[in-house]
Amino acid sequence: MFRWLYILPHLLIEAGAARRDARIRFLKAEVEILRRKLGGNRVIPSPDDRAWLLALGAELNHNVGDLIGIVTSQTYSRWVVEQREGRKPGRVGRPRIARNVRVLIKRLAKENVGWGYRRIIGELRKLRLRVSRSSVRLILKDAGLTPSPTRRGRAGETTWRKFLRLHMNTLVACDFFTKAVVTPLGVRLAHCLVFIHVGTRKVFLSRATYHPHGKWVEQQARNVMMWLDDHQIKARFILRDRDTKFSSAFDQVFKNSGIRPLRTPLLAPDANAFAEAWIGAVKRECLNHFMCFSLGHLDHVGQEYARFFNTHRPHQGLGNRTVAPAATGPPDDDVKTATPDLRPIRCQRFLGGLLRHYYRAA
Repeated sequence: MFRWLYILPHLLIEAGAARRDARIRFLKAEVEILRRKLGGNRVIPSPDDRAWLLALGAELNHNVGDLIGIVTSQTYSRWVVEQREGRKPGRVGRPRIARNVRVLIKRLAKENVGWGYRRIIGELRKLRLRVSRSSVRLILKDAGLTPSPTRRGRAGETTWRKFLRLHMNTLVACDFFTKAVVTPLGVRLAHCLVFIHVGTRKVFLSRATYHPHGKWVEQQARNVMMWLDDHQIKARFILRDRDTKFSSAFDQVFKNSGIRPLRTPLLAPDANAFAEAWIGAVKRECLNHFMCFSLGHLDHVGQEYARFFNTHRPHQGLGNRTVAPAATGPPDDDVKTATPDLRPIRCQRFLGGLLRHYYRAA
């Protein structure tokens, strides 16, 4: 008789425990479903959430290894140790990007349709703002803006690549490019010759001509020698392709100054990639947007772009720095997303707004 009095409460308790366990399993299933719905499948509790969980876990003597669902049991144990030692929880996750920086990134993307992620990062670097490529991509993706073009990975280093890497500070590359000019007598083809110092990306652009004969090419060689002296650039090699417009007198001007002319291999335009890349940039970013009506008009547009390139444009090959000496220093390492500088950001326009330079107001 008395035995049944003990068994009956025990059965009632077990029935309640089974119901409680079922409720716990149901709640854990809900947590797991919610975790799968989250991006990255990760839950980051705030300091208040952590303190709440620790207070509830203290009632169970922190034996919650089979209950904890939003973090691992090792993480919970670390929380207990930090609470016992009186340490405050540190910040979790990436630092949030300030709203004004997000607005600026969207502004750069909208005003400059041809800019990719790295080009935008270079412009931000000039403004002493450090934002990662993935952050720029996410901001533009959330804003529904067109992403930057995909870029192919770098190939393995060849002997020629190694030569360029070792001598880029003393290497000047040059190449011709053309632009159609509309004249009263019809459309004529103008020729320009560009020289680029590979180490600093500084550019010298010749005046345009309809007749790139030997005397004209030789004079451009003399002009670039004076340009090298003015900018204190010590060149040892001049890289050119096998265009017949490059005369022996052109090479002799450099040989007389101790500069060795180098010709690229046959049918290998990639060997002169730095000059080719600049020509592609000046056409894509500038010349393709203009119809020139005289050599003077073409010279004005080309020289204006060359000055912008040498002064304000950041270069991905230089770590998104500009050629100008005042802007080559990297931002402070402590600056992660934005500086405390609250001065407004201005925009300087060149060639009618086609080219833009952003800077902080004085």
